[in-house]
Amino acid sequence: MRKSLWIIGLALAVPAVASAQDIPNVEAFAGYSYGLIHGYVADETLLAPGMTGAFTFPSFGSNGWTGDVAVNATHWLGAVVEAGGLNADITRTSGGAAYTIGMREHSYLAGPRYFDRYGRWTVFVQALFGESHAFVSVAYPEVLVPIGFVETRFAMGAGLGVDLTVYNRRRHLEGAGQELAIRLGQADWLRTTFAGSHQDNIRLSAGLVFRF
Repeated sequence: MRKSLWIIGLALAVPAVASAQDIPNVEAFAGYSYGLIHGYVADETLLAPGMTGAFTFPSFGSNGWTGDVAVNATHWLGAVVEAGGLNADITRTSGGAAYTIGMREHSYLAGPRYFDRYGRWTVFVQALFGESHAFVSVAYPEVLVPIGFVETRFAMGAGLGVDLTVYNRRRHLEGAGQELAIRLGQADWLRTTFAGSHQDNIRLSAGLVFRF
């Protein structure tokens, strides 16, 4: 936890020296996210009575949200603090036994972002580090109480995205003024380390970007 707070503090401490340049000082994004979850492994503690061994849950989809705040230090480099959440409730069958997976996962990440602007278009890549908190339950019809875990573990991610500016109001012909953009697409690889294994997840996001 201390390591994540240090990373977030470092990201927020990057000076916003871009005010004299034709880029925004601060950007805030909020939008919808779809996550494809891989790699949850079930051992004997998560299996129904009579089942033995271990198996990996099949990949499953999840829905959620993502928000971030970026401080632009130069015309091409910024620091990002991001929070996101994914939720899923699915039913699967293994060895003739049906089970339901419930997942609630929240991540808190920070790191550098490289970006470039081409007229109304902005493209970026980023690398983020921090923590993820997950509640995962596995419920069987014959078991009254769901089995699962609640953990907070190190997480990291890398991604890229494309924004299209749809509104730009300049202040006194200096700086970037106020802007509104649409994040047409953002794709992230997110690695988490829950349940003694690792999960390599894919997250797709889209939404609105406010720039100041």
